[in-house]
Amino acid sequence: MTAASHTPLARERADIAAMTVQANADATGAHAQLAPMVWDLLRGLGAPVGGRALAFGVDPQVLLTGDPNRPQARDEDGFPVHDRWQGPVPGPRPDAYRDAFAVTRYPLNLAMARPFDVAVASMPHNDIHLRSREARAMRLHSFHVQAIEALDGLAPGGHAVFLVNHTVLDYPDPSRWARLAQMADFLGAARLPSHALRAERACDAPVDVLVLRRRDGGYPDAALRFPHVHWSPMDGLHESTYFTTHPDRVLGTRDVGTDHWGMQQLAVHDPNRTWSTRLAGVFGEVARQHRPAHTAPDPATDHGLARSRRNSTPPRHEPPGPHL
Repeated sequence: MTAASHTPLARERADIAAMTVQANADATGAHAQLAPMVWDLLRGLGAPVGGRALAFGVDPQVLLTGDPNRPQARDEDGFPVHDRWQGPVPGPRPDAYRDAFAVTRYPLNLAMARPFDVAVASMPHNDIHLRSREARAMRLHSFHVQAIEALDGLAPGGHAVFLVNHTVLDYPDPSRWARLAQMADFLGAARLPSHALRAERACDAPVDVLVLRRRDGGYPDAALRFPHVHWSPMDGLHESTYFTTHPDRVLGTRDVGTDHWGMQQLAVHDPNRTWSTRLAGVFGEVARQHRPAHTAPDPATDHGLARSRRNSTPPRHEPPGPHL
């Protein structure tokens, strides 16, 4: 290791290399595996089958349909042709999943109308460690901008599930949550192990699954506030207190090591790949804790198949926001 390897330019190049590896890696299988569990969770929280769902980020079609053979279409430069999709909340049976359709600003598509009942996203660069301060700040800022925009498009009581880099919850400045905390309740989280989404060596950062609910005015219950962060002098890391109080929601064995750059990095090991079974249990617990007290049968469903909802209003034709 040379002194030159620690220069800002060297770290920027390493970040670009890691992002390139991730962009070319395949996560469709993992997203397809996650999709049915996410929809089971959302239905358990009260999302109406046949309601309106928004998906964005990486593999939005796969997250909506659960079909790994429906990855994002990309242009000749490798960028997604459409990065936002919407469709109905699927029923519990596989044949209840419906085709999603694209929503994009390029060209502007006025079919995207609010409010949505749910939003799901796998955020870009969520399973890589970034070295430069600028890249880490940009990723964090991007998450908050997109999460706020998504929650703004949800109806009161609507739910969002976001797959994010672990540093989002581990970020030491609680003021970053101020805007989201005005809009949403924090229902829970799970920490996926390293390489849960992609097998490539660079994709070894743990990924958190955040479960949020759009608040219908008023102040949050103390139990639903965004968690604090503590500093561990033994590990040299900031970490969310949520996983200190809920260690069973870290879906593997926690480890901290020093990387090539002399930076302390968190890893979660799961050599036997048990995380998906454990995640289903975490989601079931979150649904039991936060489902509506009196959940009546949804008139939009018939044996798990979506139907048009009674008294539904035609969608308002409005353009998507600047970030969605």
